Amino acid sequence: MILPKGEVRHQNLLTSYTDFPALLSTLRSEGFNGVVELDFPDSKGALFIDSGEVINGELNPGDESRRMVGHEAIRSLLVLAKQKDGVLNIYRLSPERVATVAGNLRHEALFKGLSTDFTRLDGLLIKLKEEKHNGFLEVFSKQNQAMGVLFLEGGEPVELFTSSDTGDSGFTRKSILSFVENAIKEGAILNVYRSQKDGNQGEALSMEVKERAKEPLNEITPVLQEILLKSEKLVDLGSGKKGTFHKAFTQSLLKKAEEYPFLDPFSKEFRYEDGVVHFSGEAEGRIFAKGVGDCLRATLSQVLKELPKNKMLGLKLRTEIESSLERHQETLQRMGIDISVSSFIQ
Repeated sequence: MILPKGEVRHQNLLTSYTDFPALLSTLRSEGFNGVVELDFPDSKGALFIDSGEVINGELNPGDESRRMVGHEAIRSLLVLAKQKDGVLNIYRLSPERVATVAGNLRHEALFKGLSTDFTRLDGLLIKLKEEKHNGFLEVFSKQNQAMGVLFLEGGEPVELFTSSDTGDSGFTRKSILSFVENAIKEGAILNVYRSQKDGNQGEALSMEVKERAKEPLNEITPVLQEILLKSEKLVDLGSGKKGTFHKAFTQSLLKKAEEYPFLDPFSKEFRYEDGVVHFSGEAEGRIFAKGVGDCLRATLSQVLKELPKNKMLGLKLRTEIESSLERHQETLQRMGIDISVSSFIQ
């Protein structure tokens, strides 16, 4: 399908330097509406996003018979985005356009290559209206240049975008008439498709992509949990009182809540209890690690001020944290998260 470009949000982002799950997480937090195109040497694809949530996806491996839509396309695109030879383009569209295009991705071709030399476009539209057709028409020039796409529901036009349409100009009857007249005058090649609706597929796809976007958090959380647990044991032992660390850490979370809302104890998205990190919110992996690191750094700074006689506590904390970071160095490098001992203790 010819896709509307809309307003450029990002263009020519290289997959080798882009954290794709983090990108999706950012678009979700912004409530973004539009399309993310992925262009690789041997395949192309797109994710369609409505209010920050992925509602459908399409992948074209170059062979029409292998074209993927829906869950299969989403899974393949998320894997493909990890490769280093791709380019990402992100375009902002109105929610209406996103829904229209995404809802017509699963379709079947009724006619391909119809020429206006033998088929009257206005007559074809009348016939499709009588049949209450659900689908769309692709219109190409005689030189095989894309002219536009017209979407129909119950035979009635509901959306139109043209090759020169780079924004959300708004659909009007006048624009339809002008488009049809121009296609007839210049001559055109037509492809006619019938759409196949998928019910609740959009909701299911959205849930799947949410889970995939959480993968970086699932990798960094055990690292942070290990460091917190080691710090808690050493602080409580050094103070001679159980709960010393937890009290100081909770106070740090409160102080940093404005900077890192997802760590606010009152939101209950983040909890550290009995040596286990629980997080039900949404945050980019790097930001999550930095937030927890800043809170732990503030915690240990305060504790060491309150226990000036325990000269070895700071050294022990530094040694244990460094040990954890070395053990998880491969994971941190793969995620592109740059943290060191100084991220947690002065």
